[in-house]
Amino acid sequence: MLPAITWGPGPTSGTRLGQGPFNGVPVPFLDRQPVQGFSGALDNGDGSFLVMTDNGYGALENSADSVLRVYTVRPDFKTQEGGRGGMAVEGGFDLRDPDKHVRFAITNHFTPERILTGADFDIESFQRTPDGTLWFGDEFGPFLLHTDASGKLLESPIPLVDAAHGGELRTPQNPFSEEASAVRVMNALRAHARGHGAFKVPVFSPHYALLNDKNAATGVPNRLAPPAGSRLSPATSDVFEVKSLQTAGYPVVPWTVNDLASMKSVLALGVNGMISDRPDLLLQAVREHVVPGQAQPGGLMDADGLIDGSRFDAQGHRGGRDLRPENTLPAMEVALDHLMTTLELDTGISADGVPMLDHDPSIEAARCRRADKRTYDRGSQVLVKSLTAAQIQSTFICDKVVRGASQLNDPARSPAAAAFAAGRGLRHVYVMPTLQQVFDFVRFYGEYYRTGAGASHPEAARRAKNAERVRFNIETKVNPRARYAANTVEPKAFADAVARVILGNGLADRADMQSFDFRTLLRVHEKYPQLRTVFLFGDFPVYADTSLAGTDDGTNLQPEDTANTPWLAGLYWPYRSTAPDKPFRVLPSGGFESLALGKDGTKLYPMLEKGLVGGEAGSRIIYEFDIASRRYTGVKHLYKMEEKGESIGDFILFDEGRGLALERDGTQGKLDGFKAVYELKFNGDGQQVSKRLAVDLLRIDDTAGIAGAGSPGDVGLGADFAFPFVTIEDVLFFDSTHIGVINDNNFPFSVGRHVGTGAPDDTEFIRIQLDQELGKL
Repeated sequence: MLPAITWGPGPTSGTRLGQGPFNGVPVPFLDRQPVQGFSGALDNGDGSFLVMTDNGYGALENSADSVLRVYTVRPDFKTQEGGRGGMAVEGGFDLRDPDKHVRFAITNHFTPERILTGADFDIESFQRTPDGTLWFGDEFGPFLLHTDASGKLLESPIPLVDAAHGGELRTPQNPFSEEASAVRVMNALRAHARGHGAFKVPVFSPHYALLNDKNAATGVPNRLAPPAGSRLSPATSDVFEVKSLQTAGYPVVPWTVNDLASMKSVLALGVNGMISDRPDLLLQAVREHVVPGQAQPGGLMDADGLIDGSRFDAQGHRGGRDLRPENTLPAMEVALDHLMTTLELDTGISADGVPMLDHDPSIEAARCRRADKRTYDRGSQVLVKSLTAAQIQSTFICDKVVRGASQLNDPARSPAAAAFAAGRGLRHVYVMPTLQQVFDFVRFYGEYYRTGAGASHPEAARRAKNAERVRFNIETKVNPRARYAANTVEPKAFADAVARVILGNGLADRADMQSFDFRTLLRVHEKYPQLRTVFLFGDFPVYADTSLAGTDDGTNLQPEDTANTPWLAGLYWPYRSTAPDKPFRVLPSGGFESLALGKDGTKLYPMLEKGLVGGEAGSRIIYEFDIASRRYTGVKHLYKMEEKGESIGDFILFDEGRGLALERDGTQGKLDGFKAVYELKFNGDGQQVSKRLAVDLLRIDDTAGIAGAGSPGDVGLGADFAFPFVTIEDVLFFDSTHIGVINDNNFPFSVGRHVGTGAPDDTEFIRIQLDQELGKL
């Protein structure tokens, strides 16, 4: 037995497990990793064994801080002749990818060693080939991973081919599908931030139509059905799971939701905030929202009648774009009037390095005019970076109404902005403001309603109080596509200019920096770790024919030519690889739980834990993989499960075509459950294997009392010994009458043995003498 509370070296683990303790074990585990549980074991032939930890805590979302590791353990078996029944841990090694064989985003993507974690792969089985290298079976792909004896990845993960349908067999966690990529990308970005001392959790901010709301009607039309000439294939819009991202630790704040019905639909998904062009409607939606578990609306409001920013972040997009001309002081004012918790705004950098509020690289003729009444149209547009801040403010007025009847530009409707502009000597209330002027205006707005001309307004107290704490979400408008890259200052200088203004105003705790171009945000992590970063995700595709309606240069998921997207700072995105096109035929947690090695060491035999979607009920497939050619041979063997069997825990071969399989149900601590090892024999390609019961793990003779009495309330001890664990995932062959079995203890969750005390399961390694010799089937 190896006690459940057995630690290995760090880093800190278990930070995404939620509120503990679990079975008396507090979380997280500071500067340490649990040694257990074990999902694979190999006999070293010297009394020691290699044991492999699985992905950590059972899911991609909660295991980014669980290192994939192999330990050496040395059991001192207790027998009738003696032995203490303990197990020593003699060191170990981490799986890693320093040579960058893994194409998709991994948690430690930006580090030299690229240590692999349980959010990258869910390794559940492994074998050692005659050359001394190791092969691992993964559940997320499913993939085969090949490492050297020290755990260094030697080649790219090898997917499971789908001979019947073409392509690959995938699980819903497959990293080459859009649906499973967001958490991986965010994990890499969070790890980069922490590596530079930035400990504020990054925010995930997608276009709301990409959220999986189970309603295809909310999708972006040109994503679902791109027009002729676009050269884009159709794709599902439902690729981002709110709960998955939140479980992984990321606040989800979608953009841009502008009608009341959609706001209510998105609120029902449990998002952490929302960005809208209509702050008036967003305030209404938040006030009317009924928080789950409460009978009345208003659960997102605080005692002052303001939106509780700790529970929901209501953001005015470009201020209030559909109510006032965007990115202007009046737009900021209307967002403050409607009590937004955050002002969202865009920035460009002027010729003298001043952050200005502007969406496009050019001063857009669509919304700005020249103050001297000279003609200004698209043909005569000038870049923001080509003029100084003073030149921009003395030359242009950005008051054009372009967003419909709700957008108004009457200065009388913006009294605080008008008073501020007059007091600061601005040419017009609708000049393009600097970021500094926005910060100054918000302070002015608070005083305006606290003691100034607005103090008699019925909402004055709320407006003043809200202005004191309102946040700023500041976007760096950089476009990395080759034909646009020269239109703005380069990313590092851009990030530096904005960050300096934020920090110079002492707003590190009230201001975020966001972008579609992640290069600027990596710069923030590296140089300004006190700032929180917000990562924008959107898909408004650039069509081959850019004259087609709907084409937009603003996507950050679409690749550029043959290269992967340049927006994501080198992080891979499988654009348009989605479930409708590449369906998930392998069930979740149904990949390569087991991996056997042929007797001559030339072939591997991975086995799926669960059946395929549309496959034969009750059967599991054993595939044949030729190591030399790195190809699946097409040979398959079918394993028929017992009626009570739910999952395959392990499968090995001890002779040519002969092996052992571990079947189990989902019970724990129950002596009437089902846990058993079967002997099997291959019968040829496409045939069911023969099998017979080798040992019922819930009925093992221990009349000698080797297992002892255990703790009060322990189950399965005594003359009839049982192995009543929910996951039993390791079987070893010693000789024709002796096998070994080890449980994966699911630390710290499972309680299969210590039912009386509720203590977490230990790892138990048992040697069993069989009643019938193996190899006679």
